[in-house]
Amino acid sequence: MSYTPLQVFSEYDLLRNPDSTIELVKALKKRGFQAAVLANHDYLYGAEKFRQAAISVNIRPIIGLTISDTDHGEVIFVSKNYSGYQNLMKISTYLAFNKNSQFILKENNLDFSNLALIFQDGKETKIKNSSSFTRKELGYFPIDWVKKNDSVTASALQHIEKNELNFTGKSEIVGKYLKDENFYASNLPDEILKNNQHFIADIVDDWPKSEKHLPIFPLPDSENNPKKYLSKLVKLGLENRFKNKDIPEAYQKRIDRELRTIFQLDLADYFLVVWDIINFARHENIQLGAGRGSAVGSLVAYALYITTIDPIKYDLYFERFLNPKRIQLPDIDIDVPGNRRQEIVEYLQKKYSLDNFSQIGTFDTFKRRLAVRDSARIFASSEGTLKRFSRFMAQNNDALEDADPNNLPETIAELPNSSEIISLAQSISGLPRHVGIHAAGIVLSPEKLVNYVPLNQVSDITVTQFDKDDVEAIGLVKFDLLRLTNLDMIADIRSLIQQHYGKKFNLDSIDLNDKKVLDSFKNLQTNGIFQFESESAKSALKQIAVSSFDDIVAVNALNRPGPSENIPIYAQGKKDPNHIEIIDKSLQKILLPTYGVIIYQEQVMQIAQVYAGFTLGEADVFRAAIGHKNEEKLFAQHDAFIKGAVEKGHQQEQAEEIFAYIERFANYGFNKSHAVAYSKLAFEMAYLKIYFPLEFFSVLLNYDTKNSYLQDIKNKGIKLLGPDINHAERGFISDKGVIYVGLGKIKGLNRKVIDEIVKERNSHGLFSGLTDFLQRMAGSDIGESDIVQLAYAGSLDHFGYNRQELKTNATSLITAMEFGGSLLSETKISAIGEMSLLDRLAHEKEVLGFTISGHPIDSLRKEIVKKGYTQINDLKADQIVKMAVMIDSIRTTRDKNGNQMAFVSISDGSGESSLTVFAREYSQMSGVLKNGSLIALIGRTQLRNGEINIIANKIQQIGH
Repeated sequence: MSYTPLQVFSEYDLLRNPDSTIELVKALKKRGFQAAVLANHDYLYGAEKFRQAAISVNIRPIIGLTISDTDHGEVIFVSKNYSGYQNLMKISTYLAFNKNSQFILKENNLDFSNLALIFQDGKETKIKNSSSFTRKELGYFPIDWVKKNDSVTASALQHIEKNELNFTGKSEIVGKYLKDENFYASNLPDEILKNNQHFIADIVDDWPKSEKHLPIFPLPDSENNPKKYLSKLVKLGLENRFKNKDIPEAYQKRIDRELRTIFQLDLADYFLVVWDIINFARHENIQLGAGRGSAVGSLVAYALYITTIDPIKYDLYFERFLNPKRIQLPDIDIDVPGNRRQEIVEYLQKKYSLDNFSQIGTFDTFKRRLAVRDSARIFASSEGTLKRFSRFMAQNNDALEDADPNNLPETIAELPNSSEIISLAQSISGLPRHVGIHAAGIVLSPEKLVNYVPLNQVSDITVTQFDKDDVEAIGLVKFDLLRLTNLDMIADIRSLIQQHYGKKFNLDSIDLNDKKVLDSFKNLQTNGIFQFESESAKSALKQIAVSSFDDIVAVNALNRPGPSENIPIYAQGKKDPNHIEIIDKSLQKILLPTYGVIIYQEQVMQIAQVYAGFTLGEADVFRAAIGHKNEEKLFAQHDAFIKGAVEKGHQQEQAEEIFAYIERFANYGFNKSHAVAYSKLAFEMAYLKIYFPLEFFSVLLNYDTKNSYLQDIKNKGIKLLGPDINHAERGFISDKGVIYVGLGKIKGLNRKVIDEIVKERNSHGLFSGLTDFLQRMAGSDIGESDIVQLAYAGSLDHFGYNRQELKTNATSLITAMEFGGSLLSETKISAIGEMSLLDRLAHEKEVLGFTISGHPIDSLRKEIVKKGYTQINDLKADQIVKMAVMIDSIRTTRDKNGNQMAFVSISDGSGESSLTVFAREYSQMSGVLKNGSLIALIGRTQLRNGEINIIANKIQQIGH
């Protein structure tokens, strides 16, 4: 006779239990259990994961909940069926929203029907609509953990949660670990064991199977059928796309086919909800992208303006997005500006009701390095020890699982408790640590969300207790509103264009064959351009010699580990068509545009369709099997492909060759729909950079002030002026052909003072002089350090005093300001000589992060250009270079032979880099290595930690 545990726990009993759901289920199976009640404390976080894992090994999952703080002691709530589970979700939600208060069983409005309550002996009570039991009568055994030594890990987790730094490595918690089923059954009287069995037998497994809980779109009063309303919107949208001209037959057929599939899968409401989100965003002038992911392959999405890419024009397939032969919930992700995402969230909450809406929860886990740090921290390790453990992890690529606690490197082994710390870190690595909010995911439901998923509250925001995977597993559809900073940038640039030129600018209508923009990609002028400013992207652009938008899409798809191996093949085929190899003529139309390379998943689908006679639905299944490397599915698809090819008249030997070819390239196949959409976004940014450079750069600098951006501004002939007190705003702005650095960029300047300066200037006009400025700022938060920082940044330059004078007199000026206007007028500013150019530049760099008064090397710029010296901004790896630079700082050290060498920070106005001077060269050149020196050098570049470094061969001083 079998026994069922009435209370087991998983890792989702956060910072209490160290056993993963998989470990728990495997242990239950191994030890002979047929069922078990998961009853984590207060929250149902791990419920769905436990259900799925238990079912996979033929263990019956029963979902319960342990509530420790009730007016009747600790109570285990057990769901007797799905209806009881729904009530359990509401109870857990109630607990989440009423933390730190005792749960009074008879004084709440919660429904306890279809629930069994298991009380501690002697504390039982009768609850309306529920059944009550004592632990004794059901044969309850405490089971706290799976493994014997889990009590030590559980003790450590408690120390981490409470931030108690006195852990000894010993167990501090009394508990029981899981034993074999026979142990429990044999230690119970027959009558009690029968009670346990009858209790479990009364629990009904009536969970809904494969149900979808899609949101319901609230139709306008004039409409009563979501399918008809969607069809109407699609028709109107497509007519608008073609500007009311006749719709080509291919488009009409495609629309009809897509709508049939959408209706067949009962997704009309889903598409209407997505359309509604996009429609709201467009009406509120919220900047959106061209689309994202496989949804870009939908003509319906294009007609509804969900995407801005014509899928027929770019050979994109609806079946890659939605395929009845590969049934899964649709996933239309929406990129939105981060600063306006909340507007969309609030709109959805209002339209679909707060009860039907939630953001999705997520679990932050113990990453390997954090696991080591937290483990060391609770052993009261010093900060130095923590740093040594961090270095150990970094040096070993965080491969914690490979470390042997009993055989550690000497540098770590000598540290106190090192073996226990690494062993503990291995035990907690990967466990959930905190509950968080998913960066993008939201969920909408057809009725109250708590009927489907338990809810939680994080920082006053409602989130699901389930993560995104479990939310989708129970049939709810997830919508991702992804923050994309580039959309914030585009919105800001468009706003400036409207301010400066008095017109709105629509990026949807730009020509994707614009030669100037294409040339900017060809000439590698892609700093600040989405997904195209990395060195690897520029290398790909250079090899391919971009001449069309299709080339840009190809680079976007190929510029990633693995696919990048095909860049030279693509480039060679483009340069010389004689190098293109295509096995069969039937594939020419598919492969010639990419010069014989399979770049896109859609090409795999095309080949299966054209060569082997697959339908597009079958071709998508074929693509998925190839890409996912499922061996069983791969064999089946191989046989179907060969069979289809032979039936179309192809030789089996050739079909095998083509299948192998597909398999080889398809490992790296990229979703073309996504590549086209993101390449269009990149093209739009490049367009703005070419035609509206002032607006582009003034916005770009608000997000980053990379040296490459500053150099681009110089190359464009755009003036970059300091944060002038009479012109600068908080951020970078452009006005009358120049860009002003923002006051907010000044490090150490009181943020409140910035707002007070701007407010005073906007209210009462420009500051006429230093005295006027200080008089009008009297009563504000401005202090001595603010005056100094403003002086260093050049903000007060035009008031007639040099920066050294302002710095030296800052104390007396602030004192006079505090005593009133008359004293301020009488205060004399001591005349002092200006600080040197080097000092001015050093202070600018200190407070702004870059210099605006030029660079000492600028005095030699003509000679540098004449001699063909390389600028830092133009450095490439593995080159012999001649350069003229300034030494910013020097750090000397000794090499392994004890000889002195140096690491030198250098700059030249175009950027910054590092120079390594080895011992032999240092002994010859140390005399010229001084801070602020201008030097000419010959050296070799190398790539180190992703950055260009120069190895010095020869150095000499230049300038005076």
